[in-house]
Amino acid sequence: MGRTTFAVLAVLCFCGVAAGQADTAPPQPLHKVDGRWTPYQPPTEFAPDANVYTIQKGDTLWALAKKFLGNPYLWPQLWEKNKYIRDAHWIYPGDPLVVGVKAVEVAPPAPAPTPTVTPPPAAPATGAALPEGTGEAPPANLVAAGSEADIYCFAYLDKANARPQLTLKSAEQIEYESTFSTNDIVYLSGGENEGVKAGQEYFIVLPVRQLRHPATHAVLGTVMRYLGRLRVLCTTDHSATAEIVASCDAIPMGAWLKPFEPIPIPMTILTKPVERCDPASNNARGYIVYSRDDDVSFGQGEVVMIDLGDADQVAPGSQAIIYRDNPVPGTPRLLLGELAVLTTGDHWATATIIRSSGPMQVGDRVQLK
Repeated sequence: MGRTTFAVLAVLCFCGVAAGQADTAPPQPLHKVDGRWTPYQPPTEFAPDANVYTIQKGDTLWALAKKFLGNPYLWPQLWEKNKYIRDAHWIYPGDPLVVGVKAVEVAPPAPAPTPTVTPPPAAPATGAALPEGTGEAPPANLVAAGSEADIYCFAYLDKANARPQLTLKSAEQIEYESTFSTNDIVYLSGGENEGVKAGQEYFIVLPVRQLRHPATHAVLGTVMRYLGRLRVLCTTDHSATAEIVASCDAIPMGAWLKPFEPIPIPMTILTKPVERCDPASNNARGYIVYSRDDDVSFGQGEVVMIDLGDADQVAPGSQAIIYRDNPVPGTPRLLLGELAVLTTGDHWATATIIRSSGPMQVGDRVQLK
């Protein structure tokens, strides 16, 4: 079967660019499963409560995430549920896709009895408490904790002595340009002998500075800023040609490369804001330790880094309050807002500020809700 047939059977899904744009060669070899062609080994058994969709011609993970999850940027969550798909750029008609959990089936209500007219109850006396259970709590508000840009265009924390395995060594327009962006062709410092293969993707990152804790001044690591992503086109023994497929900022020569892995956008339930008179909890506490571009002041919608992570029971989607110790001893803390966690490391996490009542700064405190 030739490449043309492959292209007809396959359905492209690349979630960083417009749907339908071909970006990688289709996985091979194809084999026939129940009368259809696929390169994968799709499962045949699913959990009883799994909601399984059959992929149709023209589908993409991007479009299916919008259809089933309400947000196309949540496509990594669909991919995470369907591990048999080796390359998220390519999905195939007829293959199954777990898209969530089935809705619980509720038996139809029994016919209502003929109502009996009774006099209305007397109104409660002034100040009397209404009986419990007369109302229902509003449904939980499940939302994305942030955006694709909040994750792929912010930063992460690496070891203090981190060193690059690969870097950008040159570019096709090196004689005319000093920085590069989407669609530019660049050349890498390693090739086949260093494990680089055609079709591989890499984050493009740049060390910003060593990060010191705002309270203890201990070195926490090196802040690594995401600049974009590239895809390897071809290789030689000790070099490779690649195309920049996405950029967040100007990309200089010498930028580091890190193997690309999709990072799902976490979901979080917007809970009731903490009130000033609510008692303080015993949950883990930490600090805001870094802000985008080292901004001195920031607020709602901004992305920050905190010094709590996996080891502190922090997970993507966790929420925390942001506060400042009152400068007057013996008085309550100053509540500033709340944040939702995006990504985590051992003792660090990135987070979006989802509520703010005033300007915030590095060194302000956080406490898990």
